[in-house]
Amino acid sequence: MFKQRKNKRFSYKPRFSETEEEKSKTNFEAKWNEARRETQRRGSFLTSLPALIIMLIAIIVLMYVLDGYMN
Repeated sequence: MFKQRKNKRFSYKPRFSETEEEKSKTNFEAKWNEARRETQRRGSFLTSLPALIIMLIAIIVLMYVLDGYMN
């Protein structure tokens, strides 16, 4: 009875083709891995968490001992 409309076809060209997308993706991954390697440098022992906790305990003990001398 009624003719249904057919989908119109456009000659749409994507802004970025798939090959460029793959290139940019691999380029991004390479840059990301390089940045990660730079930030994964080994910190010194004095700035590690266990060392800081031990220093904090040592300071508290030292304060307790010095407080005993004052009284």
